[in-house]
Formats: sequence, C-alpha cells, structure tokens
Amino acid sequence: MAEHLRYADLPPDMVLEDSVRFQSRAEYPRDWMDSDLSDVKVFNDLFAGLISVWEDTDDKKVYVIDGHRRLRLAKRLQAPVIHVQFLKAESDADAFATGVELSLGQWAFERGDKLVWAIASRRAAVERALYTRWLDVDGEAAARLYEYYPDLGRRYSSFPQDYTEAARG
Repeated sequence: MAEHLRYADLPPDMVLEDSVRFQSRAEYPRDWMDSDLSDVKVFNDLFAGLISVWEDTDDKKVYVIDGHRRLRLAKRLQAPVIHVQFLKAESDADAFATGVELSLGQWAFERGDKLVWAIASRRAAVERALYTRWLDVDGEAAARLYEYYPDLGRRYSSFPQDYTEAARG
C-alpha cells in the first residue's frame, strides 16, 4: 500500500470538498459514534491524524476523500496545517473506492458495535454512489467495493458473479 500514499502538511484552505463525487456523511443520520465535531474547541493535529486527499488531474485541485469533518474542524478553528495523505488514483471513482477501503481498514481490528458501525456508515456512501450512477456499477472501482458489500454487487452490477465468494478470497 505504501506506493499509493504520499504525505504532506497543507493549509486547510488548500483542500476542497466535493460532496457530489466524494460525499461527506453530513446528510446521513448520526448515532453515538458519529459526531459533527461542532462542540470541539481546539484542533489537535496529532488527534486529527491523517486526512486522505486526492489531486484531480483535470482541475489540479486537492479534494478531501476521507476526513471531511476533521477538515471542517481545522478550517473552523483556523488551524495552520493539516496532515494529509495523497491517494494515488487514476480517477475520482478510484479515489473514492480507495478512501472507503482505507476507512474500513482503520476499523479492521475492532470488534462488535464499532466494526458494524464502520461498515454501515461507509455502506451508505457506496450505495448512494451506485444508486445515482455516479460510480460506474460495472467498473473496476465498484467491483473492488462489492468485495466488502456483496449484496450491493448483486443488486447493482449487471455481471452475474457471486461477490460473497470473491469476498472470502
């Protein structure tokens, strides 16, 4: 995975949001594990960790892929820099899929409610991208995500494949 990442410190204002392509979960219901960070009064870059970003080769702008709320917090509190990891991706769809995979990977060693929450919270974003057809339902990025969400593969993909078997690897 190391060949896919490049690290940098950037001013928060250099990173943009694009909720059409890279949804922020703002429109989804929140539960006890999902805060908008509006009550946080201090930005601590060590606690914030890495924010995943992608540089669009077409417009040369940098977009947040994972870490929307932490980015908003840094902007609101006027943090001088944020720590970012640039995702190496050929397309916006590939960047989206990589972001989902990294996010799920962060929770891979959790058990019970935390793992269930992580999978469910990312599922809403994946299903929205598939349902709106922003993400090509038969494309490579979608196929990667069907490994985590085989039922979505059966629902949206036109290819007859048992994604449950593919997920077991």
